[in-house]
Amino acid sequence: MSNAKERSFISAIGTRPEIRLFFIFGQDESAAADIASQMSAALTGSERIDIDSDRIRNDPALLADEASALSLFGDKRHIRLNFRREEGVAAVENLLALEGDVNPVIATAGNLTKASKLRKLVEGHPRAMVHICYLPEEGDAAAAIMAYAATMGLKIDRPLAARIARYTGQDRKLAQAEIEKLSLYYDSSPQRPATVEVPIFEALSAETGEENINGLIHQVMGGDLRGTGRELVAARDMGVDAIRIIRAMQRRVTLLASMRTKVDNGSNPGAVVKATRSIFWKDADNYAQQLARWPSVRLAGLNSHLLEVESKLMHVRDGLADTILEEELVRIARAASRRPPASSPRAQCCLRSPMAIRWRC
Repeated sequence: MSNAKERSFISAIGTRPEIRLFFIFGQDESAAADIASQMSAALTGSERIDIDSDRIRNDPALLADEASALSLFGDKRHIRLNFRREEGVAAVENLLALEGDVNPVIATAGNLTKASKLRKLVEGHPRAMVHICYLPEEGDAAAAIMAYAATMGLKIDRPLAARIARYTGQDRKLAQAEIEKLSLYYDSSPQRPATVEVPIFEALSAETGEENINGLIHQVMGGDLRGTGRELVAARDMGVDAIRIIRAMQRRVTLLASMRTKVDNGSNPGAVVKATRSIFWKDADNYAQQLARWPSVRLAGLNSHLLEVESKLMHVRDGLADTILEEELVRIARAASRRPPASSPRAQCCLRSPMAIRWRC
């Protein structure tokens, strides 16, 4: 599911010895992880060394030391690193300053703004290569799914590919897993092509299972506290990353805000939901309910709050991040459950208030 730009970046791992750091970041963290894995796989016979970002925060010399060290087995080696937060700038500076032969470092990170110190350091540096993973549009994601399926001998029509893109949250790894599952069922290959039938897909897919977090977001934004608790347990059991969930929440709020603007301008809510191509028909009622619960002004406030939560999550340990996420989602669900109709006096008071952007008012 890669494009020409990705393939060029991946191939550079074997042709650009002067590059110390191959840095992959962006909103599409699944794509970033996939690219990093492909680069590791391309280094045949290379010993892989994984370094935790917390270690280089506490020891800025560690990354350069590992990149300079010889393999215990006398073979080539490469370093894999995932930045969970902004720390590590000093370590990267030390790495980029190295002279002579250096083991390549393949690093990933989430979305970094242009103000990020780490991003500013690596972008344009002669000893670093950067690839940004943007979230694909639904049409692009569907086309990528169809192309990946074709490599496995499967023919998938565009509506079904778009459906897979939606329910996997355009997560590349999840989409690939669904295609691979279908290929295994059909025993397909380029030499033994098969056409995917919708009933077979529905029987095999995880669309209504635990592999997506769409259900959790529906429960939170719909104000279902019991459902939120149930879906949080499922997400925790799956080991879904807290950052991934909060960013999925941000995408939902952004979509609802866009739809809500049309409603505020006089459009019928049901018609707006129906006309939004990224919404699968089974989810239409959920979106309509959420539009009724969340006026534009509160969606704006909630979006700002979610950005603050994301920043908080990026600066805490994994275990604490899960706790913070659960507390925040329960708070949002509780606020949604108490949401008065838009015409009620309480709602109108909130909308007139100087603090109207408060999502909990």
